[in-house]
Amino acid sequence: MHLKEKSIIEAGHITEVYGPVQALRNYLITNCNNFIYISHPFSYSKLEGTEVIYYKNGKEEKKEKGHKRIGFQFLQWIKDFFFNIRFGFKIKGKIDIFIGVDNLNAFSGIILKKLGKVKKVYYYIIDHMDRRFKNPFFNFLYNLIDGIACKNSDIIWSLSHRIQDAKNKRFKLKAEKNIVVPVGVELEKIDTFTMDEKLSKKTMVFMSMLDETKGVDMMIEAMKDIVKAVPTAKLLIIGTGPYEGKLRELTEKLGLTKCVEFLGVMDHDTLFKFIPHERIGIASYKNERNSYTYYADPTKPKEYLACGLPVVITDVPWIAEEIRNRPMGVACQYFKEDIVRACIKLLKDDAFYLICLKNAIEFTANLSWDKIYNEAFSKSPS
Repeated sequence: MHLKEKSIIEAGHITEVYGPVQALRNYLITNCNNFIYISHPFSYSKLEGTEVIYYKNGKEEKKEKGHKRIGFQFLQWIKDFFFNIRFGFKIKGKIDIFIGVDNLNAFSGIILKKLGKVKKVYYYIIDHMDRRFKNPFFNFLYNLIDGIACKNSDIIWSLSHRIQDAKNKRFKLKAEKNIVVPVGVELEKIDTFTMDEKLSKKTMVFMSMLDETKGVDMMIEAMKDIVKAVPTAKLLIIGTGPYEGKLRELTEKLGLTKCVEFLGVMDHDTLFKFIPHERIGIASYKNERNSYTYYADPTKPKEYLACGLPVVITDVPWIAEEIRNRPMGVACQYFKEDIVRACIKLLKDDAFYLICLKNAIEFTANLSWDKIYNEAFSKSPS
């Protein structure tokens, strides 16, 4: 497929944390001469509101603001949906490809296709839960929209084999319609590091949206025991979110302000210059079967590994098995004692650490986003 000749819209929901929505945007800026990016913030983020950016020949042409972010997510989604529809009718002619990142955006693309404004719709699924909402009506509505998106999109991009299997089973999809498009890494942005600086560091990086599902509180509590074994150990928390205030309070309560630092949000370029010079990456996901993380291909572990940070990860996402088996770090259960032991091993056992570091670099060497999206588009209808 010659993307340069296509007109493409990508519509996705975002937070301050970099992920597949932004990765696809960056890829299309370079590879598509006529590209429009629509971003809708989640209600729990601190982003201002919906934004549209027009790109021509790899350069930003203009930017438009949409509606403001509001606190009630369900109402926010309704506004986002109708924004996409209205925006589609502002565009002259037909859009060749509409990529909806999540079912609501894909659904709006399908409506635009039915009304003659879009030729092909791609449904890009980056998260899945067996039960999305506790409220039965909201859950029914979500599954209804998801079914419409799955059955009426021209192609489905599933972030992981677990998501692919779940959608195929629920909606009886044909295998060729639902392809796996895993998480990649912008390898070209990663700063170089030396083995000596790695071995001299006792730092652990935890980059995340700071909400209650990410296990940051468990990691902070673990620091109480980690610093007893490794007095110079430090936990560097990168990110923000609704749980940040409580996490700061917990840090102060435990008397850990000297070894736990909140660094706030970093843009992606800065992040990839900073974290390669630290020692370990932390991904202590809560062990819940009905969670985004179980089904996803989370960005964070792959970015840690590509930046030369062996990982302490809990046994939730599929990549935990890869990290254990190669090895590229330590996969453990979501118990404080297990996390403490895993962190101490990677902080003190230099021989094991270097094995993990070497394996991490080898594993991620072919995970460039460009390669992944090139393959995805080659398998998708034009």
